[in-house]
Amino acid sequence: MARTIRQIKSAMTAQFMADSTIIERYGLTAGANFEDTFSPVSLESIWFSIVASAIFMLETLFDAFREDVDAKIAQAVVASIPWYHKIALEFQYGDALVFDEETQAFVYATPDESKQIVKYAACRDVGGMVSILVSKQNSSGPVVLSSAELAAFDAYMRQRKPAGVLLQTASFSPDLVRVNVRVQYDPQVLNASGQLIADTSIRPVEKAIDKYLADIVYGGDLNKTKLVDAIQQAEGVVDVVLNSVQAKPASASSYTTVTGNNYTSRSGSFKSNNLRNSITYVLSI
Repeated sequence: MARTIRQIKSAMTAQFMADSTIIERYGLTAGANFEDTFSPVSLESIWFSIVASAIFMLETLFDAFREDVDAKIAQAVVASIPWYHKIALEFQYGDALVFDEETQAFVYATPDESKQIVKYAACRDVGGMVSILVSKQNSSGPVVLSSAELAAFDAYMRQRKPAGVLLQTASFSPDLVRVNVRVQYDPQVLNASGQLIADTSIRPVEKAIDKYLADIVYGGDLNKTKLVDAIQQAEGVVDVVLNSVQAKPASASSYTTVTGNNYTSRSGSFKSNNLRNSITYVLSI
């Protein structure tokens, strides 16, 4: 930001008054103030005012130039993975894009958050192609887009992406997860069915598993170590032995046992299945 003429002049006169050669030639007292020493109409003061005015104009021009450059940068398309994620969430179902002559880009004439149905997006560079997974949201978490919604989203992304970029869009129901686990419980807190004694409507282990799955970042991995940690923190749990984790895309006919420590979903999200029959409760002695 440009300094004022007074600020610029003060900075210059301060250095002028502190210079040992100036002090000697003018016979000044060390630490003297410029305004107290030189008259406003003195040649020295006038020259400093002229130079300060010129510097002020130059700094003002630099500010204007910087603003212009910043505006152009803001309008430029940087087709990074975060950029694809951002524009995916800006999709408005039912609205058409318009071409902005000033920015040379497709935009919505009127942004409307009520029409922005995509609430989850995961964008990945899969080697020569950008893959984008998206979902809507309801009270239970991510929800698949309908075929009409996905077709509209795909058309929207192809208009907004840079020319020549290969794009793949998809939306799937959450991957289903089975957790076979042995839980040693505190009989003072839980009953043999895994219910809280104080409130039998609550099953802490099932709740902990569902919360862990829901909290995984959209497009992230299920981690078995973190799953065990989440169960271990549930009320009334003394110890945990994870026997197996099985998972499958919602459309698949059979489950696959997760052999490593991580599982990447096809859909970008996870949902437990049949926990009531896959958790074994063992009394803590």
